[in-house]
Amino acid sequence: RCSICHSENHSFYSETGPMMVNHDQDRRFRFLRCGDCETVFLENPVEEQDLGEFYPDDYLPYRGEKAWGKYAGVVQRQDHSLNRKRVRLVNKHLASNKNTQVSILDIGCGKPDFLRAMKQHTHAECYGIDFKAAQWDDPSYAGIHLSEESLDQYNTTERFDVITAWHYLEHDYRPALTIEKCLKHLKPGGMVIIEVPMYQGLLAKIQKQYWQGWHTPRHINLFSFKSWDFLFPSSHWNIVAHHKYGTLDPFILWWLGRAEKKNIRWNASFESHFLNLAWLKGVTWPFFAWEKYIPLGIQTVIVQKK
Repeated sequence: RCSICHSENHSFYSETGPMMVNHDQDRRFRFLRCGDCETVFLENPVEEQDLGEFYPDDYLPYRGEKAWGKYAGVVQRQDHSLNRKRVRLVNKHLASNKNTQVSILDIGCGKPDFLRAMKQHTHAECYGIDFKAAQWDDPSYAGIHLSEESLDQYNTTERFDVITAWHYLEHDYRPALTIEKCLKHLKPGGMVIIEVPMYQGLLAKIQKQYWQGWHTPRHINLFSFKSWDFLFPSSHWNIVAHHKYGTLDPFILWWLGRAEKKNIRWNASFESHFLNLAWLKGVTWPFFAWEKYIPLGIQTVIVQKK
């Protein structure tokens, strides 16, 4: 059944191998497309308790700028820029609370650089949860409330002004339950901001099974333009905005997909790839500059609790 609308009306859509890992390359994963809500979902996901093997300590997002050797400083500045964009987006939708301290929960916070930026720029009370800690002992994260657990296990009396999920919900085995938990943990009028890959974008059509938005087997569901009406019923939610772009540069997904096709060593240093990446970034800039007008591969939805 479709995990969003529970329909049994679905058909084969795509097949990929495991991505951003250097093992099990002969294993295949099949995506089905729901005929009703158009969500694409994994037919044969890895059992949730076994997923840890696809999140090793050398998993590229966990390593962050350290994976790029002498170019770490450049990558770190790009990360800071990304997180400032996310802070601005959150602040835009919290304008009514600008004179009071707000509380924010980031689901799937990973390496919690966004929460650090949020705390620095807004003095918000920041909370983050993820099933695996990622450099949480860094002193710069002091003062952020971090919990190593799933949202299912998360138990707090805190009610939040905003809940964010930056490229988390596509990893979620039970997205509808997650939205129910968000409803429980939000204050009246609170906001949910979700950013995810968009399979209906141009890059997935160009790169096909190598598009990094599949990110198999970590991505369970890829949401369509219709998915959000099923996840956020109008009885409890108001969809404030749906953008067919996001804060993450779609060039990153394209470059990672290109690296996937070239069988890059994901657990090795990326220092030797940096100059090529920078050159390609410059060459392709005119194309990616159209991301707000041509759906490329990222989408953002902003929803308010009634």
